[in-house]
Amino acid sequence: MKISFYISVATSALSLILAVIVLAVGYGNQVVQTEIQGHQKDVQKQQADLQKQQEIINTAVQIQQKVGPALLQDMANVSAKDEPMKALLLKHGFTVGTPAPAPATGGGAPATPSEPALRN
Repeated sequence: MKISFYISVATSALSLILAVIVLAVGYGNQVVQTEIQGHQKDVQKQQADLQKQQEIINTAVQIQQKVGPALLQDMANVSAKDEPMKALLLKHGFTVGTPAPAPATGGGAPATPSEPALRN
């Protein structure tokens, strides 16, 4: 009878020790999980910020594609009479060619002057 008593006490003590270990590990896991959730929120905020920046960049690219060529052509037209504008274009790698003379037409409408050619 004494042996079964000691076995019962030993298994009870072992069960108590294991329960304390499980509680400690569970608390540790909860702390780690809370920390990971904080990191996930930070990453989601950064992703939202990056998405906003990408939308701004996409909008700027669309504007550049619509306005850029026309603006450069206007600058080329102005540079035909404005040396500082021509120097600015040359400084940034654009050369402005002189317009080719319009071919004479046989009696129709007068020839329209051509615009300076802009080459990069």
